[in-house]
Amino acid sequence: MTDNKKEDQAKLLVNILQEYYKNNAEKVYMPEEFENREFGFSFFDGKFKRHISFHSFDDYKTFLIENVPKDVYYSIALYRNPSIDMQNKGWLGAELPFDLDAEQVLRTSDELLKRGWISSSQYQRIKELAINLIENFLEADFGLKSDDYLVSFSGSRGYHIRIKEKTYLGLDQKARRQIVEYVAIGPSINFPTHQSRFLPFAHDYGWNRKIFLWLKHIDSTAFSADEVALKILAKIKKLNKPSELVITNVERRAFENMFTKALSELTISIDERVIVDVNRLLRAPMTVHGGSGFLVKPLSKSSLEKFDPFVHASMPLNSYRRIIVKEIPFEVSINNETVSPSDQGKTIEVNSALAYYLVIRGGGNILE
Repeated sequence: MTDNKKEDQAKLLVNILQEYYKNNAEKVYMPEEFENREFGFSFFDGKFKRHISFHSFDDYKTFLIENVPKDVYYSIALYRNPSIDMQNKGWLGAELPFDLDAEQVLRTSDELLKRGWISSSQYQRIKELAINLIENFLEADFGLKSDDYLVSFSGSRGYHIRIKEKTYLGLDQKARRQIVEYVAIGPSINFPTHQSRFLPFAHDYGWNRKIFLWLKHIDSTAFSADEVALKILAKIKKLNKPSELVITNVERRAFENMFTKALSELTISIDERVIVDVNRLLRAPMTVHGGSGFLVKPLSKSSLEKFDPFVHASMPLNSYRRIIVKEIPFEVSINNETVSPSDQGKTIEVNSALAYYLVIRGGGNILE
C-alpha cells in the first residue's frame, strides 16, 4: 500500500474513532486524583504528546472529541505538577501496575499473535492467568480486596491491573522488583546438607501453600516415570497442610524436580519494566486501543470471568463501512457480524467497529 493510500485509510479510521468519542465521551473512565495525573496521547501521524494535564473531566472529554487521538494514556503516578517536565513534576507516589501481555504470559513467539491476531482460545488463556494473579497472589498473598485494585482489558493483547491501595503507592523500584520476583520467579528450595530428614515447607501460606496444593491435586501421571516422586505424591495426598510434609534424603532429588515443575506451572510472567517504572503511562480505561479498535475495558472480577473481547470490548457504533476483505487467519465476530477467511477478496458492508478491527490488523481496506 502506498503512503497516500495508508494516509487515506488512517483518515477513515480517525472518523470511526471520532464517532465513538462524540457519542460515548461520558463513558470514559475518570481516574482518582484526576488533576494529579499526567496524560499522554499518540496520533495516526506518528506524533506522541505527553506532560499534559486537565483541570476538569469536561476538558479531558473535549480534548478526546476534538483531537481524536489514536491511543490515550494516563500516569500510574500522582504528581504535584503533572504538566511540567519530569524532573520538576513533584512525584507523590505511584500505583503498582501489572501488565499481562499475550506474548509474554503465554510464553510464545507466535507470528500471528505478534501481528495482533489473537484467537478466542488465546484470550481465554490470558484471562485465566489474570484471574490466577488476582485470586492467588493479590488477594491470597497480598491481602488485597476488590476495591484496592483496578482491572482492565488492555484493548489488545492482555490485561492491566493497577493496585491503588495507599500502602503500595510509595514503593520504590527495589520493592517493586521484589514483587516481580515473587510472582514471576517464586522461591528457591534449600536442603540442609547434614540431615537425613527435613521439612521443605516451614509454614502453611504463600508459595508453600500454592506448591503443596498443586502437588496434592496433580494427576499422578505427571510423574509416572519416577517411582520416588509417586511415593511422595501419595504421602502429600494424605496430608492436610504443607508444614506436615517430611522429605528424606532418598527423596531429595525427586522432590526438587517436583518443586521445579510446580513453579513452572504456577509462576506468572509479568513485564518487569512496567512494574518498576514509577512514571509509567498506562492505557486509559474506556478509550479505544488504536491498534485494535477494542475498548480498554474496566472489569470487576465477576465480569472478568465472563469477559470476551470480541463481544464485550467492541465500540458501540451504529454506522457501517464498505470494505474489501484481505487475508485473515480466522473467523472474526464483532457487534453480531462475522467475517471469515472465505470472504477474502469480497466487498462487503460491516459495522464500523468490525471494519476498524480488520483494517488496522491488515485484514481489509475501507472503501470511501
